[in-house]
Amino acid sequence: MATLKVSVVIPAYNEATYIDRLLDGLANQDFDAFEVIVSDAESKDGTDDVVRQFSKKLNVTLLTSPPKGPAHGRNVGAAAAKGEWLLFLDADDDISDPLFMQKLVSEAEANGWNTASATVKTIDGNLVERFGNWVNYRYVRLLARSKHPVAAGWCILTRRDVFESNGGFNEKIHFGEDYDYVSRVAKGKFGFVTSTCYYIDLRRSREEGWRFAVKGVANEIYRHSHGYNLENNPNTYEFGKHKPRG
Repeated sequence: MATLKVSVVIPAYNEATYIDRLLDGLANQDFDAFEVIVSDAESKDGTDDVVRQFSKKLNVTLLTSPPKGPAHGRNVGAAAAKGEWLLFLDADDDISDPLFMQKLVSEAEANGWNTASATVKTIDGNLVERFGNWVNYRYVRLLARSKHPVAAGWCILTRRDVFESNGGFNEKIHFGEDYDYVSRVAKGKFGFVTSTCYYIDLRRSREEGWRFAVKGVANEIYRHSHGYNLENNPNTYEFGKHKPRG
């Protein structure tokens, strides 16, 4: 077996109807030197059974820990990782480019980045939803040039040694732990890979409605006005409470 270059870490909580789509995309990658670690938060919907079905297609490990939020799930998965790079993805992501992982790692290394993300697009969505995603993407791209770059937990590639030396994701943060991590570790060594993309599902924004957008804006106001420390941020995720995919 090839030396592990990447450990893909996927936090999951009741994702049985979504995670198969992502695992299919990973199984079709034209890249061999990676493992997949699914960090399951004691799902009740058969997520573990879905993951096990991919054991013949992927080098996949299933870990189980209490549902303490995505930061905890990512840290649990990362603790078991063996790859040089950690690639954090959300269970409802979709990856169609078979060269996604290869491009992500190659361009990060070529640019000297210790942390990176990629272009994000929506799986579906009306004009307003697609425009909202475009605005958010342009915003984080703009911040990539600042002292406090950010990237969503949908897709974060980071060197494992950097992750470990910085204590991973801050589990005291219940909303915005992804932004906090990138902001802490990637100053001057972060960028977006634009030669490939991944797709996100709009289920959370649709289910929470206007509250989802308000929380995002409130999080950024809080972050910029509190010295980029989100430990006392009052916003929280609705982790594992979404509707299954039809």
